[in-house]
Amino acid sequence: MLRCLARCRPAFIIPLFRDRNENDYNLINTQAAKPPETGWERIKNMYTLNEMDEVSIELHTVIQSTLGASVIGACFGGFVHSRNAYVYFIENNQATIFTSTRQAQKKLQDYVTVAFCKGAYQWGWRLGIFTGIFTTITTTLSVYNGNTSLIEYIAAGTITGALYKVNLGLAATFVGAALGAILSTLGGLAILGVLKITGVTMDDIRRALYSIKSAREEQMRQATEKACKELNDPLLKHHKEIVNERGEKPLDQM
Repeated sequence: MLRCLARCRPAFIIPLFRDRNENDYNLINTQAAKPPETGWERIKNMYTLNEMDEVSIELHTVIQSTLGASVIGACFGGFVHSRNAYVYFIENNQATIFTSTRQAQKKLQDYVTVAFCKGAYQWGWRLGIFTGIFTTITTTLSVYNGNTSLIEYIAAGTITGALYKVNLGLAATFVGAALGAILSTLGGLAILGVLKITGVTMDDIRRALYSIKSAREEQMRQATEKACKELNDPLLKHHKEIVNERGEKPLDQM
């Protein structure tokens, strides 16, 4: 029995670690195989709209990452600034005379709300731009090379860190680049490790996100068509009744 357990791979215990079989039917990537393309052609396709005026799968991932980071940054900054504003208001208005408790609560609520908006603005656009630049660089390099590697994260972190501190001078730019390279190396190793363990690729993740977006838009389109049909049915019925009573007339006789 011990020998049998010794031969068991991690995939036997946890199915998540199972290696992917190339002959398995892939529900994510169902498109037909395309002929090999050069790196510049892949980048051109990434930044080109399709026949439906929709962005590419890779650019959609960049946009979603940027928007998601902006929302997270806005929430974090708003909560931090509003908490600090609450503590500051309580500590510095102990001796303030208010006409009523309601007035004091209103002043506190206004102060905290303004602080939340300021914190959300300050953190939201910064984290959104930082994530947008980083994701754009990593995705572009990944599309050009045709795969995902650690060098893409290091390059993106170095460039993004340098741009983030470029307004503070040359020394701060080098420090930002070095710090960005270190953090992106750690993040890249973590991401690549997870991809290696799960057996998926970044292209699979991008296609899965794009398929979720397409399914959501299809559901919205079907719901809109159903609502329009249900709303217009009485109107069309009344129109047909009038046409049957009065008969059809040419436009020049109306």
